[in-house]
Amino acid sequence: MKEAIKSHAVLLAMLFVFVFVTGCQSMQGALNRTKEIFGAEKRDIMVAEVKDAGSSLEEVKARFQSAAEKFRTVLTSTEGKVDEKDKVLKSEYEKASEKAADIQDSIDNVTRAAESLFTEWEEQLGQYTSANLRSISEQRKQVAMNQTMQFIDAMSVANKKAGPVLAAFSDLVLFSRHELNAQSLESLNSELASVDKKLDAFIREIDLSIDQADALIKLMVGNEMKVDEAAGSLDAGQEE
Repeated sequence: MKEAIKSHAVLLAMLFVFVFVTGCQSMQGALNRTKEIFGAEKRDIMVAEVKDAGSSLEEVKARFQSAAEKFRTVLTSTEGKVDEKDKVLKSEYEKASEKAADIQDSIDNVTRAAESLFTEWEEQLGQYTSANLRSISEQRKQVAMNQTMQFIDAMSVANKKAGPVLAAFSDLVLFSRHELNAQSLESLNSELASVDKKLDAFIREIDLSIDQADALIKLMVGNEMKVDEAAGSLDAGQEE
């Protein structure tokens, strides 16, 4: 009993140290890499990272949409003091900027998991004695790699599209520090329309990335099932 408790304590200590030293990365990504250290399947880790990335992208989308709505509501309102508006909008900008950084974290985490998975997959191809099964596995590996690159590329495009939206938010924060008159109100409406276009372009790329994440998860899970079926068929054939 004491040995079991001691082993459990050592495991927790190792987990704590690992998460601590990877503090510059996302917490979930650190936990998934800890799973790899203790023997979790690389495919499961990959799927987990892609799911995390998809969820994170949804959160980024919601944060930017909420911020844009807040900017429009506050800036077009005739109520409230200038310094109060500035405080609210500055906070919205900072929260959007912080959330946007999660896109790069997702790119890094998925890339790291993919490199680990496909390196192991490539090594396993040399272990086949059946040329047919090796060929099938190699084809599935290539398809999975292509889908993974499409997902990473989509996130990278979305990451770049976030910049112009954040820059526009920053401009609006500065603009909010001055009282509006008829001329500045006209300029504001024009700028808000421009922000909407930039936001729409960003959201389209986010949605595309989320679709790519869903497709990749289905592919990875589907591949796992097909591999199991193939192995089962081979075993059955050998028994006969």
